[in-house]
This record gives sequence, C-alpha cells and structure tokens, in this order.
Amino acid sequence: MFDFAALSLWIISSASMAAFCWIEYGQDFRGYYAAARVLLERENPYDYVQVARVLLDVTGREGNNPFYYPLWFGWFITPLSMLPFQAARLGWMVFNWAMWLLGLLRLRQLLDFPRPGWRAWLLNLLATFLFAWMTWKFEQTGILLFVIAVEILLAHKKQQWNRMGLFLALALIKPNVMLLPVAAIAAYLIIHRNWRPVLVAFGISIALILSTTALTPGWYGPFFRPAFGLGLTKVLDGPNLVTDTRLNTTLLDWLKWFGIPGTPRSVIYAMALFVAIWVLGRTTLRSKSILEVAVTGLLVSYAITPYALQYDFPPLAIAMFWALSITGHVESKLVPILVLTLITSVLIWERPISDGYWIVVGLSILAAWARTASGNRNLTPAAL
Repeated sequence: MFDFAALSLWIISSASMAAFCWIEYGQDFRGYYAAARVLLERENPYDYVQVARVLLDVTGREGNNPFYYPLWFGWFITPLSMLPFQAARLGWMVFNWAMWLLGLLRLRQLLDFPRPGWRAWLLNLLATFLFAWMTWKFEQTGILLFVIAVEILLAHKKQQWNRMGLFLALALIKPNVMLLPVAAIAAYLIIHRNWRPVLVAFGISIALILSTTALTPGWYGPFFRPAFGLGLTKVLDGPNLVTDTRLNTTLLDWLKWFGIPGTPRSVIYAMALFVAIWVLGRTTLRSKSILEVAVTGLLVSYAITPYALQYDFPPLAIAMFWALSITGHVESKLVPILVLTLITSVLIWERPISDGYWIVVGLSILAAWARTASGNRNLTPAAL
C-alpha cells in the first residue's frame, strides 16, 4: 500500500503541477505556435516581424518570442497551430506531462535503477520538482530533450543503430545544450568503430534541412540581419523594442550575480572552458561506458554553454539518476543527501534564474564523487 501511495503521489502531483502551470503561467509555447502559423502562411518564421504579427493577433501582445529553433521543429508544431491557441497550449502541456512520465519510466529501464517501489516513485517526484516544474512553467522543450537523450541510450543498449541515429539527429533541437553531448556520443561510437548511428544521424539531419528548405525557401535570410539574435541577450517586446537585458542560467551570469567584474569573469570562464573540454575529451577517449560519456557531455555542456536557462535542465535528470545508481554499494550516503538537499532547495530560495546554476554545480559534484567512490565498478549496466 505504501508503494501504491507513493506512485499515486508522484502521478497526481505531476498532473497537478502541469495543470497549475497551464492555468497560471505560460510563455514560450506562444512563440512556437506563432512560428508554426507563419509557416502555414508560407512566410518565414525567422522573420520576427511576421511572428510578432501573429503573436499580437492571437495573444494580444508581441512579447519576447523570436523563433531560433531548427525549421523542422516549427513544422513539427504545425498540427497544434491549427487548433485554437488555448486548446493547442493544453495539447502541448498534456504531451509534455505524458512524455515526462514516460521518460522517467524509460530511464529506469535503462539504468535498472531504482528498484520499483516507493523509493523509485519518490525519487521520480523529486526529479519532477527539480526538472519538470520549471519546464512546464515556461512551456519549454527541455522534457523533449530529456526523452530524446534517454532514447538514444536505450537504442544503444538494444543495439538499434538506425533508431539511435534518428534520436541523435532529433537531439539537435537545441544545439546550445545538446551539441556537445551528441558530439561526444558520436566520437565514442567512432572510436569503437560503430559508424552506423553517426551516418544515419548525419543523413537524417541533411534530409530534414533539405525537405524544410523545399517547404520554406530562403528561410536563412533573416540570419544575416544585424538584430537577428538580439532576443538571446535582450528582453524584447516585439521586433523593435528592447525592454531589458536577459539573465540566463549560465556560468557567466552566475558569476555576474556574485559581483565579479567583466575581465576576471571572462578569465574564469576561459579556464572553466579549457578544463571542461579536457575532461570531456579524456572521458570520451578512455571510458568504456557510453552512459559515462553521455553524462559527462551533459554536465560539461550545461556548465560552459553561453546560453541556457533553467527550463533546459531536464536532461540533467539522467546525470542525477546515473550518479545515484552507481553508488548503491557505497556505505556513506552523506554526500548524495547533502547534494540533493542543496539542489532541491534552489527552487525555493532562488531569486534570479541564474541561481539555478547551483543545480549544475551540485550535480557535477555528485557525479564526480560517485565516479571516485565507485572506482571502476558499476559505472553502467552490463548490457551497456
């Protein structure tokens, strides 16, 4: 009965969080919806003038929602854009809620951890609060990235190379956080002379670019305009009005909040960049576990990316569960308890969204401790 109670608590709490976010919040789906509407009108979604026109018409305001995603993602959203806006929002939220639950269940299959029962369901509830809540709140794509990352690793476990290549290509929805993990996994596969998933991923990426270019010729034109990427660093209200400077969940903005001046901040970032790339390269070359390579790639990417926000963090759930799974035989649980307490508390006391970087710091410490405490044992299920 306790197992059932914990399972019910996870599912009901997850559904309640998603419903509350749909009712009280909402932000970035309006940008996806407007870009998809623009595509259906045979216009260019990277032209913010066109997107802002639809935003104003549908939601009553222009806001800060320029479209920076791959063109094929815009076409993926087009079926939802045929619905009324609020119905489409509901569809997107239900899809993300279902994907999150499915992703956590698939992650358990991947790691064989945790064992089914109340501990598993409570850990899933913790992960939901840590990672899914912020993504639901902003209606972002982080959960989709998480599910894709899990499917990449499951396909490798089952030696489904074509399927693995498909998900490697789809992972590039957000190259600012997924390019390094995908590159590390591709390098690992090549080192182990498994070219097929890499070639499939490359072929699918080219096919997506060519097919969407045929549907939307000249889509890349706005890229060469001076203010094209302004929405990444500034808060906009439509294409012509800057209202504020964006604060991201990155190392640079995290250091800025501590009052570190520009030059020392850049020096620290350069040093972190060098160390992170060295760690990732060394792990990719030496590790016999694709899971360890993927986790290192994710942690390094979120540690040094120049652009990410806390709603992009769901793939880091893989790092958390992996670190906990390989330390099951370690007697001392003090470090995991302290780290989980720290990163969970962030969502309670954080003020600027840059405080969310503490989650990256905490998970990096947890993964490093888990790797050291475990030695060469239990880094991954035997099948991987």
